[in-house]
Amino acid sequence: MGALTKREMAERISEELGFSIRMSAKLVDEFFHQIIEALQNGEKVKMVRFGILEPIVRQARRGISPVSGEPIEIPEKHTVVFKPSKTLKGIINGASAGEILSNR
Repeated sequence: MGALTKREMAERISEELGFSIRMSAKLVDEFFHQIIEALQNGEKVKMVRFGILEPIVRQARRGISPVSGEPIEIPEKHTVVFKPSKTLKGIINGASAGEILSNR
């Protein structure tokens, strides 16, 4: 099982919607740009039937160096967490999108 690249997304959008690959690539780039910008501003990104991307701050903490065994300070870190929707979980676990969406 491989990974879906931005280029492949653009190609699929192009085939599905009839856009040029260049226009589809711009669409994909802008989509991700908007998500990144929102996360940089501390906003959650909610995508219905897909999930939520949420920026979080992991607090500074003490740890142990795996090399020396000495205690070290691990600095605070900004990261993103993804919480999949019930719809996405259902699809991944074998239910068809049609089945899940028709139950609404």
